[in-house]
Amino acid sequence: MKSFLLCSTLFAVLLIVQVQVQVRADCDETKSPDDSDFKHFFKNLGCKVKQGAEDVAEAAKPYTDKIGEGAKDFGSSVAHKYDELKHRLSDDTSSPKPPSAVPYDAPTEKVPLAPIAPSHPPAL
Repeated sequence: MKSFLLCSTLFAVLLIVQVQVQVRADCDETKSPDDSDFKHFFKNLGCKVKQGAEDVAEAAKPYTDKIGEGAKDFGSSVAHKYDELKHRLSDDTSSPKPPSAVPYDAPTEKVPLAPIAPSHPPAL
């Protein structure tokens, strides 16, 4: 769902930028005397594509606004949950924890360990 929102927002932004960056063509319906039919055809086609892109951008504006608001709400809710978790974790570390095991305070007895190997070999 998040990737769909991101892709659709990116597509809308690219479409709007493309319309604004597109070279402004002479959109006169009349053919100037020094233009060939070929050049006039592509000028006319460019104007129609530009107008179509502007229409699509205008039609998509409510959807992109709604997606933008949804992304803001989602971002703020994630930030809020992060802050809650951060405060809960920092509060847990600042408060003293009860000991999990009861400490054994009785004196312990030292027991000497037996030697692992005799210091001199036994005589035969």
